[in-house]
Amino acid sequence: MALRRPIALGFLTVAVIVAAGCAGADKTSSTVPDSASLAPADAIVYATLTTDDGSSQWKKAEKVLERIPGARDGLAGAIEGSLAEEGLTWERDIAPALGPELVIVATADLKPVVLLQPEDDEKLTALLEKGDEEFVRGKADDWVALAQTEADLRAYETARGRGTLADNQALRAGLEALPEESLGKVWIDFEAITGRLGELQESLPQDFDLGVEWMSMALAAEDTGMLFAMGLRMPGGGDSRYEPELFAEVPEDAVAAISFGGTQGTLDRLRGGASLDDISREVEQATGVSLDRLVDALSGEGVVYVRNGNGRVPDVTIALRPPDADETFATLDRVARKVAEQLETQVTTATEFGAEVSSLEIEDVVLKYGRADASTIVVTTGNSAFASLTGDGPKLVDSDGYQRASEDVGGLEGPTKGFVYVDVDGLLPLVESIAGGEAVPPDVREGVEAFDSFILEASGEGDTTTVRGFLRVNE
Repeated sequence: MALRRPIALGFLTVAVIVAAGCAGADKTSSTVPDSASLAPADAIVYATLTTDDGSSQWKKAEKVLERIPGARDGLAGAIEGSLAEEGLTWERDIAPALGPELVIVATADLKPVVLLQPEDDEKLTALLEKGDEEFVRGKADDWVALAQTEADLRAYETARGRGTLADNQALRAGLEALPEESLGKVWIDFEAITGRLGELQESLPQDFDLGVEWMSMALAAEDTGMLFAMGLRMPGGGDSRYEPELFAEVPEDAVAAISFGGTQGTLDRLRGGASLDDISREVEQATGVSLDRLVDALSGEGVVYVRNGNGRVPDVTIALRPPDADETFATLDRVARKVAEQLETQVTTATEFGAEVSSLEIEDVVLKYGRADASTIVVTTGNSAFASLTGDGPKLVDSDGYQRASEDVGGLEGPTKGFVYVDVDGLLPLVESIAGGEAVPPDVREGVEAFDSFILEASGEGDTTTVRGFLRVNE
């Protein structure tokens, strides 16, 4: 048995379980796959998964697994063992039963229908007979359609006869947010789903709405790692893009960093939704300031980053550039002094690296806060955050690791909706300093060292957002 076949089945199994039958085909992002014509126009979910283990995507996925110690052999062994228990092999029983593509549709009444093109119909029959679930079989063009009941199958056929998703503009927009080639793709009509949930769940309000019109997702294999992509449309969300100027000051030795900004629209939506009066009262009682003032402090650009600290305490720094820096600093200082009063301690102030820095000791952690400049507020557990953030030393954005990660998601130049960067193997010293040198088992260490970086970035204009995440493996 070729090794990639059990690996392919493993990805197939995981994808079907996680998505309850949701995945994608090897098509260009600007083209709606032919199999979209299998989904009725009012379908809530359309998913397609490449089951051809000879495709370029599966070959790339296999190469990625080869670079992770034990991953390929462990996955292949587990899948081969599971198949052997049922007297099956991929080559003889699974591949000819599935065919090159698997499509799953969830109809408007939330009923799943599975569609495939088996190379050997008898193999499909034999495979279905080995399962615990019974399926009703039908035809959709030259595809085999499987449903749970005869009524579900008839309802699917009737709905498809009224039109299909092939001409749906929302589906097209969702697919355009995804990579050209992928292991699997899924498109979900969230607006329809939330409407049905409101009808089916009495505990939910009649106007229950997640605020998402549609969502699309894909998983793709690249030569250097795995790419996850997602698109979603949130009407009324506004344009939350910003220029990540503050992120450019993060020091080079940061092993993890998060950039955020342009969040005022999102925060306004949260405050304008369900009543937050109870939460506001609890926040004000605990901190001495209103929830609105805390929210305002996060409505500008911000960055959070982690560096290897001294001993068991990591160096965590938060830097903010809020709309009103004076008011935000006053809020921060009020909270710190409220906490100090509750802990029966004091806030002390000193000058460090030319900045006035206040300190508050909480158990074994010294929390420092101050203003790096007139517009930037810094909160940190480190001793050199003010100097490294404002100095001319090496910066993370200029490092080779960050530059590679940025290219993995198509570049991070210009406006963004936020991103996360992690130097995966660089986290090991930090984890070991916190948990102890022997707390990380050798096999876990070897596995983590196989990864180079992870990056997740959100972009897009107006109500539509595209999210791309890439997990890079070391060469």
